[in-house]
Amino acid sequence: MHILVAMAAALLPLQSPAVQDDQPQTTIPAGVPLRVALEHRVKISRAGQPIQGRLVEPIYVFDRIVLPAGSLVEGHVAAIGGVPFRRRFTALMSGNLTPRRDVKAQFDTLVLKDGSRLSLHTVLAGGTAHTARIAKRGALPASASQGVQDASTDAGATAALAFKTPGKWRCLEAYMLNMFPYHPQAWSAGTLFTAELETPLTASLPVLPTRTGPEPSELRGRLLTRIGSATARRGLPVEAVVTRPLFSNDHRLLIPEGSRLIGEVVKAQRARFLHRNGKLLFTFRQIQVPSAGRQTIQGVLEGVEADWAAHLALDSEGTAQPAALKSRLIFPLIAATVAGLSFHQDYNAQGVPDLDSAGRAESGAVGLGLIGTVLAQIGPRREASAIAIVGAAFSIYTTFIARGQDVVLPKDTPITVGLGARASDENSRGLQENKP
Repeated sequence: MHILVAMAAALLPLQSPAVQDDQPQTTIPAGVPLRVALEHRVKISRAGQPIQGRLVEPIYVFDRIVLPAGSLVEGHVAAIGGVPFRRRFTALMSGNLTPRRDVKAQFDTLVLKDGSRLSLHTVLAGGTAHTARIAKRGALPASASQGVQDASTDAGATAALAFKTPGKWRCLEAYMLNMFPYHPQAWSAGTLFTAELETPLTASLPVLPTRTGPEPSELRGRLLTRIGSATARRGLPVEAVVTRPLFSNDHRLLIPEGSRLIGEVVKAQRARFLHRNGKLLFTFRQIQVPSAGRQTIQGVLEGVEADWAAHLALDSEGTAQPAALKSRLIFPLIAATVAGLSFHQDYNAQGVPDLDSAGRAESGAVGLGLIGTVLAQIGPRREASAIAIVGAAFSIYTTFIARGQDVVLPKDTPITVGLGARASDENSRGLQENKP
């Protein structure tokens, strides 16, 4: 903790601009993301339709909260895009005639608790239906759930929905619905958007005291650039910015919001065929505190927020990689079994081939969902078998043969960084010499 104490000493002469009496207005700079979760389900019908959500995390400036979690944010559906060829082809192979389109939202109004309304302008942002808070393997179980509890306390039920991952029954329900050829696109309640401010937000915002946490050894931040295992190489620079100030147990400011974390990629492995997933490991070597110079640290990735559908996991070293789910083996096994049984023909007592409607339905369903079920009933039995074979082959290819999944951490991905090493006395003295 030597470096944290030294930083606190360096910051003592400074006063946050947000708490000076002669400067009542506060400016949130452009580029700061607002993390907004929808309060209600929104069926996508047209560009321009209104949406409404709440901030799931507070916005800090230096050492104070200027936008509390739970603040109401209004916006609209800004753009409804097309469907990439690969997504369309994969959907058609599953009997889905309405693949997911790329829909973007934009937020333009902030409603404060006193009822005042502020105009803002954000860049277009896509939504994530289920966001998972992922902790490093070996971390205390309470640390993974603490973030959800904090978010739920600050932003209410909306934040709880944003970080609630679907259970087994919800996944089964989604799988059954995906067998239908028509899927009206919608954003569910709790869909999370990370919308950057396109222009600075300057107003007389309420300045609230920051609550200190019990553990002054972890930093909350966000990535400043996109990092992916497919393109990253060892030594690639990585930068992040601290989004939540760090205080000591005795309420001294250690690291303010806006401090920069500077590091590099330590290991990167792209996804390969035979369903081998990518891997990504990066660490932070330096921290740039405002008016205090750069100092050496050893920051390791302790947690990350990512799309639940990516099934991301962190090992004990902080290496990010998609988890190998055992459940992914179930459908190829079922599809292959149904394809084999589709060749079996039963006969009645008169020697007439049995129609076997149930068997045909199963054969068609594994290939083309509900569409395959219908086609298998109206055509000869060999067509039902052909549909089942195509479905089984496609399932086996995508599960066992195709390229695995790469790790992708978009810009503004929230991360938790653990400060695992103490700075030397020489570094601490250097920080003291840079005091303003």
